[in-house]
Amino acid sequence: MSHQVRRLRAGDLPSVTEIYNAACRARESTQGMRPWSVKEMDEFITESHLGLEAYTCANNGAVVGWAAFTPYRVREDVRHTAEMSIYVQHSARRKGVGCALARTLLNRANILDLHCVLAMTFEDTPDVVSFVEKHGFSRAGCFPEIFSNGGKNSDILIFEKLITVADRPRRL
Repeated sequence: MSHQVRRLRAGDLPSVTEIYNAACRARESTQGMRPWSVKEMDEFITESHLGLEAYTCANNGAVVGWAAFTPYRVREDVRHTAEMSIYVQHSARRKGVGCALARTLLNRANILDLHCVLAMTFEDTPDVVSFVEKHGFSRAGCFPEIFSNGGKNSDILIFEKLITVADRPRRL
């Protein structure tokens, strides 16, 4: 698969929203299970999180995945912490899209003056757990039974990656 990672553009929002909504329908999103409108996605990615970044991954011009840093909490004392979200179209999974998006965001973490990047996933998603660990995240905790879906309560695992001098991209 030939793919290109680039900054998210306004014209990408319908595709990004559909990828997110597909994850909601598949019960894969820790953000919630309700599909979002394009306007809600725009607010989540751009309007309410100025200063952080979002990227898409395209294959032959079609958006097949997206990733964003969003503030973990909008408070002055945690301004150096962001949550990393990555969503990949089901048909594009296991083809390097998620890795390309993760590398892009993590390479930007120091430039954005982040100290800690968080990732969250459901406990019963071993492929996602393996993915975040592969990218240098450590398990930091768990929100037990915090997510309710149709009467079933699910745990959300919390992973963190501390951004250190060793993570800074080398400048020539």
